[in-house]
Amino acid sequence: MVAVTSIWLGLLALCAAVVNGAVGYGFSSIVTPVAILWYSNKVLNPALVIVEVAVNVTLLIRERQYIRQTWGRARPVVSTLLPGVILGTFGLTYLAVNDVKVVVYATLLPLVILQLIGYYRPFKNEKRGGMAVGPGIGFLYSLTTISGPPLALFLRNQGMSKNEFRCAIAQIRVAESSLTLCTYIVFSSLFGANLVSLPSLSLLPVLVIPVLIGVPVGTLLLRKVSPEFFRRFVMSVDAIIVSYGLSRVLVSLKWVSNEVAYVALVVAFLAIGVLTWLSIRTLRRTTAGPEEEDPPGPPPGWTATDS
Repeated sequence: MVAVTSIWLGLLALCAAVVNGAVGYGFSSIVTPVAILWYSNKVLNPALVIVEVAVNVTLLIRERQYIRQTWGRARPVVSTLLPGVILGTFGLTYLAVNDVKVVVYATLLPLVILQLIGYYRPFKNEKRGGMAVGPGIGFLYSLTTISGPPLALFLRNQGMSKNEFRCAIAQIRVAESSLTLCTYIVFSSLFGANLVSLPSLSLLPVLVIPVLIGVPVGTLLLRKVSPEFFRRFVMSVDAIIVSYGLSRVLVSLKWVSNEVAYVALVVAFLAIGVLTWLSIRTLRRTTAGPEEEDPPGPPPGWTATDS
């Protein structure tokens, strides 16, 4: 049974790594909703964070020529991550397993839906916006290892080009994954949280090998398809996964019956299907083809320092 679960985790990690290599994020937001059905977050999170430190550093090196022009935009988020990381690690240490799962699914689902429908509303004052979302992103990442969807919503709405977006998100994710790993180690050493443990470390080979294969494949895939089409397709699959996971954890908590959960799941799948169809149809009308890879720019006359 353990071997079978490891195989499934490896295949899941491979798919997630392809997505991460293509769009710059998505590894943990795809792996976590499914893998927490097999492992507790206390076992899964540290392994994912260790892998993501390496993945994010690699992606940052790939986009290193854009660091100078994007650091000023990433810095407000990076400088405010730590309080949220500490609070999220505290929650991971002391909250019940199913409570953490509810947070994962309930937080991720609306963020995925917003990306699926192409939600666009930029912050007029980017610095203040970054400082506002930083603690929340740090909290969400250290508790769930998921930060790609909220980060993508924030950064893509600020009118960055595709390369600037990938570089900025890589800078923030290097910081959050490194801070989270250090915080996990401190909590394990000083407070007996047992976060960085042998069960977590034993998952590393199952995660690392697919990442080594998947990230380069994702980079090549990005050259063949429209990034926005690919992103929305991934978000629709992610929404289905999260909906299923949420229904299962609500049943396990006995908040709803099995029958109610299945009916709600069917309704959710139908709604996601309709949203996906409408989203892709709208996208085809507004894009000329795979070469138009940049997100929409800011409104006329807008600057990052407007208030």
